[in-house]
Amino acid sequence: MLYYASSLYNYQLKATDGELGKVKELYFDDKQWVLRYFGVDTRKWLPGKKVLLSPRSFQAIDDENQAIELSSDKETVRNSPSLDEGSPLSREYEMTLTRYYGWAPYWTGGLLWGRQDVPVVGAVTNSDQAEDFPENREETLAEELTHNLREIEDLTDKFTVHASDGKIGTIDDVLLDEKNWKLRYLVVKNGQDFAWRYSLLSPDWTQSIDWVDYNLYLDVKLETVKSGPGISDKEQITRETEQELHTAYGKKTYWTY
Repeated sequence: MLYYASSLYNYQLKATDGELGKVKELYFDDKQWVLRYFGVDTRKWLPGKKVLLSPRSFQAIDDENQAIELSSDKETVRNSPSLDEGSPLSREYEMTLTRYYGWAPYWTGGLLWGRQDVPVVGAVTNSDQAEDFPENREETLAEELTHNLREIEDLTDKFTVHASDGKIGTIDDVLLDEKNWKLRYLVVKNGQDFAWRYSLLSPDWTQSIDWVDYNLYLDVKLETVKSGPGISDKEQITRETEQELHTAYGKKTYWTY
């Protein structure tokens, strides 16, 4: 299932023994375009503390009640490494948070989530999969952590998207793949001379990106984007729609039947 990032801010994060708060922030890594952390609005019970939770903490998603059920209790979350509001997410903090929860580091192993393509709930670092890490594991892992964590709102509030031969529009939203939390599509709000209100364009088609001036350049032709395919409203995206997109742009699909 694909989720619009904007819809996730309505979801409540629930520990095994009670509610923590609603989703406040969404952080992705700018190397693999994968959502890594959900920031929790903890103003009611942990004011001033930034709490981040990985999809590796998720047990289930209840769409009917807009809730994300976690594998940890409230006390575990309360005692987790924290940052003051407004503090940057450093490599040291991410290492500390990963170690606290016993998560396998997602940035080493070659796949989207380390040695898996999906986030595995619970501790993996104590399993047989971790036995071949070198003795200087901490130093090695720190060196391999080469991406930056950025907020989804950095994209949706600021970025202009360009084809290889002209401007397309601005990023209005992002579509996330529930299976592995990959950013599948940028929901780009088009200009008046386009066939659709929104175009769905994959960040994997990026040619270059400017994080200073907020410009993203994609390997697509402007005329192809203008004539479609696209969407008029933020509707549920089917596999048929995705196939149509990839066919129109001449891109290889990410799924196998």
